[in-house]
Amino acid sequence: MNNDIDAEILKIIERVYPNETDERQMLEKVFTALAKRQENFLSDLEKRIDIETAAHDWNKDFEVAVKFVRRGSQESTGGLFSLEIGTSFILADKEETPLEKMAKAESFFVNAAYNEIENFCAPKKYHGKIITKDGTLKNFSYTLQRHERFINYEKILFEVAALYKISRPIIFSPYARKAVDVKFFGLEAKDFNNYQDLDLLFRENNLNGKILNGKLFWNVEIEGGERPQGGKCDEYIGADGNLIRYAYFHTFDSDKKIFVLPAQHFDDLKFEIKDNGKNFTLGYSSVLKEYGYSTLNFVAVEKISDDFFTNDFPRPNNKLRLRTEGDVEKVLSCFNATRAGKIFPAKFESFNSKNFKPLEIYRREDRYFISPEFRLIGRIRNKPICVISFGGNDSIFKIDYANYVIYYLEKNYPEFNWAGVET
Repeated sequence: MNNDIDAEILKIIERVYPNETDERQMLEKVFTALAKRQENFLSDLEKRIDIETAAHDWNKDFEVAVKFVRRGSQESTGGLFSLEIGTSFILADKEETPLEKMAKAESFFVNAAYNEIENFCAPKKYHGKIITKDGTLKNFSYTLQRHERFINYEKILFEVAALYKISRPIIFSPYARKAVDVKFFGLEAKDFNNYQDLDLLFRENNLNGKILNGKLFWNVEIEGGERPQGGKCDEYIGADGNLIRYAYFHTFDSDKKIFVLPAQHFDDLKFEIKDNGKNFTLGYSSVLKEYGYSTLNFVAVEKISDDFFTNDFPRPNNKLRLRTEGDVEKVLSCFNATRAGKIFPAKFESFNSKNFKPLEIYRREDRYFISPEFRLIGRIRNKPICVISFGGNDSIFKIDYANYVIYYLEKNYPEFNWAGVET
C-alpha cells in the first residue's frame, strides 16, 4: 500500500489496535489484499479501454466476393479460391459412401426460381447411361436432391463476423441454395472404377438449360492450424477475482486481410493491431491448452463482372432505430450506393401495407444464421410491417439480393417485420 488512502487505512487500524496483535495483522492482510485486487481491477479496466479505443476497423477487411463459373468455361477466375464440396454424385443404397474416388468432382445447380426447385427433385426420376472403357453400356435412373454443403462455408463467415463484431452485411452466394446432388439408382461403386463416359441425358430429360454444371469461387482462403505460435503469456486477476491468462498466439502482416477462427470456445477473445502487425489475443480463465484454429485470408479482387455477388457496403450506417420513412431511406442508401444496389435499387414502399405479394424468402434451413435473441424478437406479433420495393430486371441475383438486404434489416432493426416486393 503506497498512497494516501492506504496510509489513512493504516492509521485507522493503529488507532483501533495500537499494539501488534493477531487482529491487527489480519486486518492489514485483508486491506492489503483488497488494495491489490483494486489495482488489478483498474489494470483490467485500462487494458480493455486501450483495446477498445485502439480497435482496428475489421469491417473494411471483411469484403467477400463470390462468383459462379460454368464447367468448360474459359473465363478467368481472377485468383479466386474454389469452394470445395467434393462430388455431387451419390449412390442410392450407400449415401454414406461418397463417390469422390470413383467419379470426378461435379457440382450441379438448378437454374430456376426457388419455388420451382422442388419440382426438379425427388421423387421425380430421370434416366441416364454410363459407358465403360471396353464399350459396355449400362442404363440407370437418378433423382436430384438439395444439399447444404456450400452453405457450410457461409456459416464460417457468420462465426468470424460474430467474433469480430462485424456490422457490415454478411454475404452468401445465391447459387449455394440451388445446389443439388445426383442420386444414382441401378449403379454400384464398381461401375465408376472403369467408366469412360457418364451421360445424364439432360436434353432427353428436359433438363437442358435448367441444370447448371460448374463451380463456385470466392476470395476467401481458409487454412487450418494446430497450435499457437509465439508463446508470450500474461497473467492477472480479473475484475471478478478469477485468474486470467492471455496468450498472444499469432501475429500477421498487417497488409493482409487475415482473420482467426478458433476451433473451440474461449472465455475471452480479443484482436489488436500492434507493432505494425495484427496481434490475436486469446484469453483463458483456466489452464492454457493446445488448440486448433483456422485463418481466413480475404484476398482483394476487382469486382466488375455482373456475375459477382459481393457484400459491398461503402459507408457506415449510424441509425440505431428507425421511426420514419426518411430513416428507412437513409439505411437503404448504404445499399443503393453499391454496384448491386444500382442494379436492384431498394426503396421504402409503405408501412402496414395489406395487399402486397412479397418476394420469395429462403426456406428456413437456407436462411442466414440468426442468433437466438434475434429469433426471439422476430417472433413478436403485431409489429408494423415495413415493405421495401426492389427494382431492376429479374435475374438469378434479384431474389437473393432482396434476401440479403432484408436480413440486414431484420437483424439490425427488429422493431419492424420486413417484407420485399418487386416494383
